[in-house]
Amino acid sequence: NIEIMKNHFLILLLIALSISCFGQDTITHTPTHSQIFGLSPLPKKISNVNGLVLGLGHVENRNIKNQTINGLNLEANPAPIVGALLAFIAVVHLPDIIENNARTHDSIIEHNFIIKNWNYTPNLKINGINLSTGCFFTATNMDGLNISLGNKFKNFNGFSIAPLGTISDKINGLSIGIINANTNLKGATFSVYNQTYELKGLQAGIVNQVENNKGIQLGIFNNSYSRGLQLGVWNKNCNRSFPLINW
Repeated sequence: NIEIMKNHFLILLLIALSISCFGQDTITHTPTHSQIFGLSPLPKKISNVNGLVLGLGHVENRNIKNQTINGLNLEANPAPIVGALLAFIAVVHLPDIIENNARTHDSIIEHNFIIKNWNYTPNLKINGINLSTGCFFTATNMDGLNISLGNKFKNFNGFSIAPLGTISDKINGLSIGIINANTNLKGATFSVYNQTYELKGLQAGIVNQVENNKGIQLGIFNNSYSRGLQLGVWNKNCNRSFPLINW
């Protein structure tokens, strides 16, 4: 009887092992496809490019969850024509923009300088260098060097040189351009017009505006809806207006 039980036990063990091995073999895994070269817009089958991406730019695609570029992203984007027109209009109407922001500030104090419509997962991540004539048409995070006529990011860590300007939710680093707008700045921006919701760094330009100033504003006209150090021809904060220096 003991021998029979041993045989039964061995048979059951072999069956269990067979089922386990078969189950593992039949499990399907979604393959990730990486390559060293790609053409943009990237097709959804490509998850990573470790090298060079060349093309016309990246666009929002709901079928793509996340794509990562480690290396160089080089694109001839047609967006600069529209961007240049918008920047020109913004510069021409800069006094009106400042006045409207000041006039409507009390009614929308919590949202005045917040970059909107960024509350979704970025589907493009760049680690390296972006050389482009235009900007991204999809949510993008980037760590590295950006050189383009104008660009927008969700989060940017690094150095951005964009003559038309850079728009970002969060920026840690340095940004240079005509117009720089961001929700959170830890670093510095140099431009004709700087706009930040929360500043923990430096705004330097002709016109600087900030909601929560925990840094320094350096310019011709500095406007802050909180306290903070201001150095300029005319400085205005939540308490007073003063020439040369304010706090």
